[in-house]
Amino acid sequence: MGNHETKVSQEKIHLFLALQRTKDGEQARCIRTVIKDEELDLKILKSKLLLFGGKWRIHKTVNARDPQKARVFLLHRLIDHPEQASYVDSLWRTALLQSSSKAENKWMFDVDSKEREDIELAHRTIIASGGRVIESKMSPGGIHIITEPFDSREVTKLEFVTLQRDGYIFIEKVEPQKEESND
Repeated sequence: MGNHETKVSQEKIHLFLALQRTKDGEQARCIRTVIKDEELDLKILKSKLLLFGGKWRIHKTVNARDPQKARVFLLHRLIDHPEQASYVDSLWRTALLQSSSKAENKWMFDVDSKEREDIELAHRTIIASGGRVIESKMSPGGIHIITEPFDSREVTKLEFVTLQRDGYIFIEKVEPQKEESND
C-alpha cells in the first residue's frame, strides 16, 4: 500500500493557532496547524476543536513563513537535541513560528476598543503617519489592522492600540453548540 498523502510544496507558509484562554474559563491550550489548503484546513481544525470542547479562538499568522529558514532552525535543533526527534512534527511548527523564519514583514495593530470613534481614530492616525493598511479584521475586543512597516510612534501613543510586529490575526471563535431542550 502506497503513501497517498497530499504533499504541497510552498515557498511561503501560514499557520493557524487555535487558542483556549484562561480568561474564558478554560485551561490555556494551543493547537498549531500548518496551512496547506486554507479552507479545508480551517474546516478540519474547527471540527477538532468542537470535539475537544470548550471555547476556542482561531488566529492566523500575519506574516507568511519561509520553509527554508525554518528548516535551518529545525536542523540545528535536532543536531543539538537528537532526543527531540520523536516529536519532529511539533518542532517543525515551532521552527516555522520563529521570528527568524518570517518571509514577510507586516505589522498588526491590535485596537482594543469596539468604539467606532476609536477604530476610526486608529485608522486615521495610521494613514496620517504614512502607513498603508493591507487588511482590517474585526476581533472579539475590537479590530486587527495589518499594515506595512512605517513610523508608528503616533499610532502607539493611542492607549487602546498595541503594535505587534509578528502577530496573529483573528479568524473566528469556535464554541460548543448549545443543545436545545425538548421540554
